[in-house]
Amino acid sequence: MVNRLEFQEDLSAIHRDMIRLGSMAETAINKAMQALRESNAVLAHEVIQGDDAIDTLEREITQECVRLIARQQPRASDLRDITANMKLVTDLERIADHAEEIANSTLAIIDSGLAIQIPADFHMVNDLVTRMLHEALDAYVSRDLALAYHVIRTRDRIGFVGQGLLKLIVKTMQEEQGSIPALVQLILVTNHLQRAADHTQNVAEWIVYHLRGTYVSELKDLPDEDLSDTRMPTVEQVNESPSSSDMDGEG
Repeated sequence: MVNRLEFQEDLSAIHRDMIRLGSMAETAINKAMQALRESNAVLAHEVIQGDDAIDTLEREITQECVRLIARQQPRASDLRDITANMKLVTDLERIADHAEEIANSTLAIIDSGLAIQIPADFHMVNDLVTRMLHEALDAYVSRDLALAYHVIRTRDRIGFVGQGLLKLIVKTMQEEQGSIPALVQLILVTNHLQRAADHTQNVAEWIVYHLRGTYVSELKDLPDEDLSDTRMPTVEQVNESPSSSDMDGEG
């Protein structure tokens, strides 16, 4: 017979590790962008060196999810929870990978010795991506569907601003050919930010799947963001209630 209390404790541990991984990925992106803004090689190296710890935690969470499925025979909602977390952990790790690549580009710009003017739209893309990730992590902790929908919508705006930014950088390359090596790195950073936004959108979509049991791709339209009934019990509240998943039938 499955020990429900033991199962809930193990699942709660996964939730805590997921929150820790999300925080590490968010810190990596923020630190990588700070290194770029400040031309700070020390910060860039910290991001690169910190990626191993993120990779290790990602593997540990994945292994624990597999172990939980194999040993505890999870019920329907529990299985959906574990499955969503297995997907989420991959996207969070890839966000951190993009932070590492941004740090590498920062070092390349510094090593080039070229002074370049970073366009204002670049800072806008940076702010949108970091805010998007922060809100996605908040949606995970608070189990907030409305916030998850909002994060998904934000991706289109980042794409629009990002495309304009790339065109501006290409134009600058034509006008300042001596700065091309550094500007190429800026293009790479822009692309990495957009890919990080893609993975953040995935995070939000897996949150929707976890809470609703529905794939976002199956929805004709995203529900309104101001719905008042889309906030579920928070991760902390769920973790405090071992019997919270008993509402479902056997999976």
